[in-house]
Amino acid sequence: MAATLALSLLGHVLFLKSQVPFPVAQLMRMPSGQSNSRAAKRRDDLVSAMDILSSHMHTTFTALSTALAQNKKRKNSPSGTDDLASAHLVFALGPSVGAARARVVYVVDGLEVKSWGERDHGLESSSQSGTESTSEDDTSEDSETEDDDETDLTSEPENEDGDGFDEVGSDSGTEPPQSRSPSPSTASSSRSPSPSPAEIPDVPVRSPLAPARPSPSDVRRSASPTSNVAVPTYAEEQQRLRAAERLLSRTLASACAEEGGGMSCELAPTQTHVLLRAPRRFAHPAWIPRQNLTRTLDGVLDAFMAESGCSRARTANKSKTSKANTRAEGVWIACRGSKGGADWCADVSEEGCEDDGEDGEDEEVEDEEDEMIWWVWDGKIVGFSDW
Repeated sequence: MAATLALSLLGHVLFLKSQVPFPVAQLMRMPSGQSNSRAAKRRDDLVSAMDILSSHMHTTFTALSTALAQNKKRKNSPSGTDDLASAHLVFALGPSVGAARARVVYVVDGLEVKSWGERDHGLESSSQSGTESTSEDDTSEDSETEDDDETDLTSEPENEDGDGFDEVGSDSGTEPPQSRSPSPSTASSSRSPSPSPAEIPDVPVRSPLAPARPSPSDVRRSASPTSNVAVPTYAEEQQRLRAAERLLSRTLASACAEEGGGMSCELAPTQTHVLLRAPRRFAHPAWIPRQNLTRTLDGVLDAFMAESGCSRARTANKSKTSKANTRAEGVWIACRGSKGGADWCADVSEEGCEDDGEDGEDEEVEDEEDEMIWWVWDGKIVGFSDW
């Protein structure tokens, strides 16, 4: 959701800032043709760059979520209290980030924090215990089958001892010799008498297998809250994404209809830089760390958060922001269960606590890998006006 809305916002920004003659979605659907003109080449370059950014953006938020989940303070917090965080992007239009003519802020308040790619040890242990219980049941069934087979084998010699052939042999001297073709009566008399019911051993009757009792691990697994949550299908997920994109488009259209004009303005075609605020441990091959931009972009983000109604805005970079001629504009997307910008204000409170403390060795020092810096996308998006 965050990646889809970020790409949708970037497409609207390029069109509202006069960087493309048509919306980006319409440019992607247009046939390329056989034209070798400069305008066609620029259009192909922009469409290709947007396609690459689309593939990178989805993995970017996954890597950001993993990096935030590895924060030491977040790991030590009670389970469920820090499952959501805020993500911040800035689209800077200009020849460079420092000399940007326009900056558009994109804030997602409610990003799911999770270590993606790691196994769930609880589910793994429960599956192993369930497998062990199943193997134990199979072993007990096999032992019962072997006992039944041994009982059948021991009952066969008893039947052979009472077949009555010895009695027939002892009386053969008084009876006339048997003919070569015995009559039916003779054949019937030579058969062994059937044993009495008392001599037949009682063969245990195997009862039908009862359903296996669920192991405690299976009970815990069925009682877990994740098993009760219905996973949306692909069609339902796409429907939600389209609804969110339409809502974003209507919001931007309403802003452009206001007196100030919203984000719409006339800018000469220039380069668009995509920047992301992430911790130092953030790892993605498409993003390059730019620590020298932290103070400037933090000031832009602080001004936008203050204008958006954040109750506890940062004040560390107000002097830097007041000197900037660029107006802070952007979109703040809040999800269910969001903290309302608490993550952005928490950095200032933590810095204040660290400054008040005299004994720095006794206090918990923030890990260097948890420091938030700005990263720039290594791609290149250049606008054009010829068509």
